Amino acid sequence: MDGTRGTGSSTGRRRLVLVACVFVVLPALVGGLVLWYQVSAHGTAAPGHRIVPGADMAARLLMAAAVVLGASHAAGRLAVLLGQPPVIGEICAGILLGPSLLGRAAPQLWARLFPEGILPMLDGLAQLGLVFFMFKVGRDLSSVRLRALGGRTLLVSLASLAVPFAGGAVAAVALADGHAGPAGPVAFTVFLGCALGITAFPVLARILSELGLSHTAVGRTSLLAAAIGDAGAWLLLATAVAAAGAAGSSGPGIALMVAGTAVAAVLLGPLRRALRRALSRRYGNNGEEGAAGLPLPLLACAVCGCAAFTSAVGLHAAIGAFLAGAVLPAGSGPVSSAADRLGSFSAGILMPFFFLGFGLSVDLSALSPDSGTVVTGSVLLALAVLTKLLGPGLCAWVTGMSRGDALKLGVLLNARGLTELVVLGIGLQAGLIDRQMFTVLTAVTLTTTILPAPVLRLMDRRAKRAPSGASPPGAPARGAPEEQAPQPSGGPLAPEER
Repeated sequence: MDGTRGTGSSTGRRRLVLVACVFVVLPALVGGLVLWYQVSAHGTAAPGHRIVPGADMAARLLMAAAVVLGASHAAGRLAVLLGQPPVIGEICAGILLGPSLLGRAAPQLWARLFPEGILPMLDGLAQLGLVFFMFKVGRDLSSVRLRALGGRTLLVSLASLAVPFAGGAVAAVALADGHAGPAGPVAFTVFLGCALGITAFPVLARILSELGLSHTAVGRTSLLAAAIGDAGAWLLLATAVAAAGAAGSSGPGIALMVAGTAVAAVLLGPLRRALRRALSRRYGNNGEEGAAGLPLPLLACAVCGCAAFTSAVGLHAAIGAFLAGAVLPAGSGPVSSAADRLGSFSAGILMPFFFLGFGLSVDLSALSPDSGTVVTGSVLLALAVLTKLLGPGLCAWVTGMSRGDALKLGVLLNARGLTELVVLGIGLQAGLIDRQMFTVLTAVTLTTTILPAPVLRLMDRRAKRAPSGASPPGAPARGAPEEQAPQPSGGPLAPEER
């Protein structure tokens, strides 16, 4: 019986293969050969005739989107395998798809993949991704609880911005003549200080989660320092952009910017409190209860409206989206649910197009290896690293944190990430810096974002090999109480968040 069944099964499979070859494969080959002959002899359509207007452009756009999304996902997975946050791989994918690699290695393929006709469409997707990302940044920073803020944490937070800003301002004195944009040296000085002072809050939270530092004193202090420092940096950046716009503006232009500043004050003050009370009365604070209460299109409409307003009054659209995130009350169920869904969609689908747009605007291969460029890049990289180590790190050690934790704190605050790329893009568009400085600062950003995770892992391995009698770097300093720095009230960040 078993032998008969096996023989019958084998015969049946051979019969199916034969039927498939006769009735599927052979007709497909014949049809394909006929179509190939017709296309070779007569082309795809009569001259001047198009069956579907714009079909070719739509196909090119969809092909480019498939390549961008696929490359971004693959690079993000590779970055995780290498011990880095996925955003590092996604940023590198966007840069490598631009003139830095693909445009130089295969210019014809690059031109066919990203023709001039689809670049405005890709830029539109990139701008949406940027706006929704900045909305999430505003949400993350506004959700940080300041009630338990202690003296040491406040000093560390202020030092995380003040010391790098001072270092950037000093460097700007020597670099302004060669690299300041049309906005002038004053705006260039403010911008360079902001660029060195930024810490990417979402990237920092991801690194802390992966290294198991989220619930340690150094992890909580670094999150709070990043939140306060970034909020101050965004205010300074908005001032620099407004000054750049006012430099060539008439009276009405300046009046619009003053009105924009007043509106921002109203948004962050009375309106935020009124929204909190209204949403609390209607939905309560339970996320599940109010999850369906705020439609996602309505939230997206509000974010885009704020971004459009700040862009119209002379500021960047990203600043308006940041304000929209900051003004919506944290802990509200309907807002949190809709914001999480909007952030997930933006992170997975829209942000790869922002990385592509950034990659198209920067050409790392065009950096000339002359002495001036090397010196400029080296000095800015040293300032970026040392001012975070000697600013918040040294301040934390002097105020009672252990030496090992203080060093970890300085290393963590060097993670500049995607937030820094957004700042650089704003500076280039507003004319605060020239393209060469933009490219140099991009290289500095990538370097300082890649370094924290491996450096911290190396510190942990060295701590485990230390003698048992020695206190590990993560132990509190003798006689110094562990300060409970607050956590973001929105809970831990999801793995896909940047």
